Amino acid sequence: MYRFPKTERGLRSRIASYREAMKREKRAIGFIDDGSGIRYVVYWLLLVLGDLKEARSYIAWYEKNFPDDMGEPIQKLCKSVLLHRMGKESKARHALADLMLSNLYLIPKLTGSDVQSLSVKLPSSFEDREYIEEIPARIIESITNDEVDWMRSNYDSMEFRRYRKRHIEIYEELAVTSSVEKRTPLVKEARRILDQLKKECS
Repeated sequence: MYRFPKTERGLRSRIASYREAMKREKRAIGFIDDGSGIRYVVYWLLLVLGDLKEARSYIAWYEKNFPDDMGEPIQKLCKSVLLHRMGKESKARHALADLMLSNLYLIPKLTGSDVQSLSVKLPSSFEDREYIEEIPARIIESITNDEVDWMRSNYDSMEFRRYRKRHIEIYEELAVTSSVEKRTPLVKEARRILDQLKKECS
């Protein structure tokens, strides 16, 4: 389990250290490999720290340096809440939608809703039910009741429910479809769902 610094000074120092390590790697080899995933952990630390100016700076830097990064669910959770705090509502809702589709169990876990096991295996371990047990307590403690209500309201909205339902249906169809000809359009549709939901979040 990740150990968070106990003080504000410690959090700021850890964030600065991780950011400098990534910049140093880029200077040395021309790109950021970050096999340990510290680019995600910075989001965790920023949520706990609660410094929106620092968060705004890091999100802009991250999006510039990792434009095609798929991310991971806890990072997406932190990003969505930080954007919501900044008042960037359409971006916050898109990040929350991205979180929902990357792990269907995580938002219900946080909002106290029923979490039902899916009948199909999703393609990434990030999407497993067990993954939600890895959310550090410091992150959960840093999310306010109002922010939980915001997540619940969006999760229960017509748009989120419709795309979530179709997302699940696609993987149920893929689980019983072996023909490449039939699988290809389903896979393409699965990749388009987030883009379609993003338009509705704007």
